[in-house]
Amino acid sequence: MALGEASTSSLLMATIGSQYAGRTITSEAIFEGRSGDFYGGWGFYFVRQYLKEHHPASHTDDPLNGYEDSVVGNYFPPGKAGNRLMIYDLNKLKDPTRGRTVPVPEGANYSEITLHKLIIGGDPENAEDLTFYPGCVLINVPKMKIHAQDLLTNAIKNLGIGLYPTQCPSSTDPENKSWKYAMPSSDTPSYKGKLPHMPWVVEIDEKTSLPKKDEKGEYILTKTRGMPGTQADVIRAVQEEGVFMVHISDSIDMINLNHNPEGIAVRIPEGYIWSSLDCVALDQLCANYCFKTIPMSQGMELKEKNNWNTEFVHQVPVATIEGKNIVTIEGLDSPLFRYNLYSYGEKRGMGQQHYYVTGWDSVTGTPLASLDGHLGRIEKTRFIELITGNMYYNPSCMLWDMQKTLLSYAEAHDKLTGSSIYQDFMEGFDENGDGVIDYDETGTKGFDTHLFLIMSDALDIQLSGNYGMLKGNFYNAVNTGKHSNKKWNPDGHDFAREITLMSIANHAYEMSKNETMNPDPFVSGMEWGQGRWPSWEFAKWAMYSSMLYGAPSPEQVSINSLYGLAFCYADKTENNGKYTGSVDQMKSDPQALHSYFLALAAGADPLSFTFYVPSGYGTLENLNIPNVEETSDPEKILTAEFNHGKEKW
Repeated sequence: MALGEASTSSLLMATIGSQYAGRTITSEAIFEGRSGDFYGGWGFYFVRQYLKEHHPASHTDDPLNGYEDSVVGNYFPPGKAGNRLMIYDLNKLKDPTRGRTVPVPEGANYSEITLHKLIIGGDPENAEDLTFYPGCVLINVPKMKIHAQDLLTNAIKNLGIGLYPTQCPSSTDPENKSWKYAMPSSDTPSYKGKLPHMPWVVEIDEKTSLPKKDEKGEYILTKTRGMPGTQADVIRAVQEEGVFMVHISDSIDMINLNHNPEGIAVRIPEGYIWSSLDCVALDQLCANYCFKTIPMSQGMELKEKNNWNTEFVHQVPVATIEGKNIVTIEGLDSPLFRYNLYSYGEKRGMGQQHYYVTGWDSVTGTPLASLDGHLGRIEKTRFIELITGNMYYNPSCMLWDMQKTLLSYAEAHDKLTGSSIYQDFMEGFDENGDGVIDYDETGTKGFDTHLFLIMSDALDIQLSGNYGMLKGNFYNAVNTGKHSNKKWNPDGHDFAREITLMSIANHAYEMSKNETMNPDPFVSGMEWGQGRWPSWEFAKWAMYSSMLYGAPSPEQVSINSLYGLAFCYADKTENNGKYTGSVDQMKSDPQALHSYFLALAAGADPLSFTFYVPSGYGTLENLNIPNVEETSDPEKILTAEFNHGKEKW
């Protein structure tokens, strides 16, 4: 038995761990969760301890055997591992002998894929290679989460992205640090950003790290099969190599709102563990459960009445006009109206959508079952439906997850104010013109390609040099905003324009949930909060102000905002950390900006940095923000200068 992990962040976490510990921490040690006195990571070392303590006395193998190899980075192929319980980082294919390139049956995005031989086994024509790499029974154990770039991450995505190795050289040149599937071109590739996550993939200029344009000023794009093709290609390639797979979904605590460990992510205690030999069926079950909040009978009736393609629907907030305001009422919607991965996966031969459930409910002591795909339990002779009470969605994917919510707001706003927001959404996303934006319609400017490059470059900056965390966070946050408007950058890029429409609408939704009601400063007579939505212009201003300052008022300006990051850097490098309390980039007093504003009001000299913002964004509550200058110069917008202009971000 062996544990294989291919987390996108494994190499990054190993680098961070090494910096923190002051010595080499391998990615395998990160998976172990312990390396000497260093603790942090996945925690498999403690699984070893559990196995040792609960091992039957008749067993002679030692679960701790192999742990020290993880710590020091010893590598043994399975055929030479002996009695070790090995942990493998499936990303590491810098040594080409560890990987094998295999064909993809009816490949959509790839005709062939290079994979670790731990998964697919050695060369069938090489007996010694097969001895070292005999292949595996692949036990796929995903954590069920609502995803930011797909409907959910579960059995399919855990393999469909996870099996692609990050450290897989794109050529045999040892000096070439370009990777087949990951970026950036450095020793620590941090995102599998070269994999098509959207149908439209933009060509990147490696010198500028910006999208390329043709002679007409249009982005140079390639149409792919997007995320469905990427995931299906690698799963079909592995299936074709004869790998037997078992899928076990940890749905005990489903993760809502964000698949990353960020502040908004929420654990939902649903209490399920699902297992299947079919990844498509398993994911279809989980999706049906997550996006159904009404009884089966009602859903079937509505499906027939409205000619829906599914009865698995859930209650969602819907915007409508009431007088001069846009208010929230309850409606019904389903992302499954717009999601095609499972039908596509079935056509590709990954599995099938049809399923049935057998199992046991240990809470009530009754059998689990399903009726036409609807989950339930059997109590005597009755089928009792099991229905979630939660509204699952991811704000980063809200246009697709909760389309009726956002588009109803756009339509209501257009009718009330004469705007054209709905048209902007449709022109930006609805490629086939059917009035529905499905999950394969993600814009035609290849935004995700550049987003991954931004994030991966930012991580490289964070890991290099002094104050890399401050610089990298600034770089990461500023680039989407700067390229959402042609007038905000010198090259006239707007590849983030359409995705920003969703961000504004999502911000408007969050503002509608505000506990207090307030007048809208942009539309006379309109109010926002307590179920009332703000005007589009106010939501837009509030969203960008949140990015710039972290809050809409001077008293709440955050050190984690763009302005706050620039302030912290200036204070630590030029002022000996007087306000932040330390020159350490990882240590800053949360009240540092408040102290700075009070000191300025008392006559203190300002720090020597300038943060340039677009016109209209230099004030909060009609108060000028110190060290902020409004400008219409695209070279300067959303940049910062330090030490009297000697250093620029």
